[in-house]
Amino acid sequence: MAASAATHADEIAKGFSAELAPHLKSGEAMPDVALLVRLMARRIAADTAALVAADDAHEHELADDAAPREARDEARDEAAARLRSALVDGRAAIDAAFGPAGLRKLRLDGAVPEDPSVLVTIGDRVVKALRDADIKLSKPRRASMKIDRAALAGEIDAELPALRKALAKVATEEREKEATLRAKQLALRKSDRSFGQGAAWLATHCTFAGLEDLAAKVRPSGRQPGRTAVEEEGEAEETAPPEAPTEPTASEDL
Repeated sequence: MAASAATHADEIAKGFSAELAPHLKSGEAMPDVALLVRLMARRIAADTAALVAADDAHEHELADDAAPREARDEARDEAAARLRSALVDGRAAIDAAFGPAGLRKLRLDGAVPEDPSVLVTIGDRVVKALRDADIKLSKPRRASMKIDRAALAGEIDAELPALRKALAKVATEEREKEATLRAKQLALRKSDRSFGQGAAWLATHCTFAGLEDLAAKVRPSGRQPGRTAVEEEGEAEETAPPEAPTEPTASEDL
């Protein structure tokens, strides 16, 4: 559309001159309508090119990082599984030895979550409680059921760094992906606005210049941003289902 308008810029200017030149007063000159048309076409083309570049950058971010992202997700899940296993085993031992009261004191009274981010929070909380000398536990239910709080805290704490690191890598990738997506969305909004405004402006000027055929080609769609009405009609025809064959009438059979 922009290329077509730029190609016909002189023709549009000629139509304007035919309509308005007779009304010029002494010392006045016709404005450079051809340059205005070319500038509008360039604006549309530039914003379209920016959208294509932003879309390519986002797709590249998604595709180029597919294998590393899978590896990061796998590392996160494995680290989360190890931490969760340590928490589940610790919870079972504490419950057996000290019951619900012991679980509450050591911050393990709820079910151990599966979400990796929540697991880090729970793990930190439990390690802190296990190492807090002010938190006293009752005698174990059986003499043989003893919990080495320091050892359990160490086992849980040892699994936390790997999960934190894995979560940080995943978060970084998500931020990069979100950044390219935001850039694409901004470019899309700008391109749609530029196209809609420019196409309407060009269609009006083509009509005024007596170029109805060209106006019809550049007129924007009223329903699809970034599309001309002609393109919308063409897409509708391509996607329209074929007409069902009609049954012959009695007279046709005869």
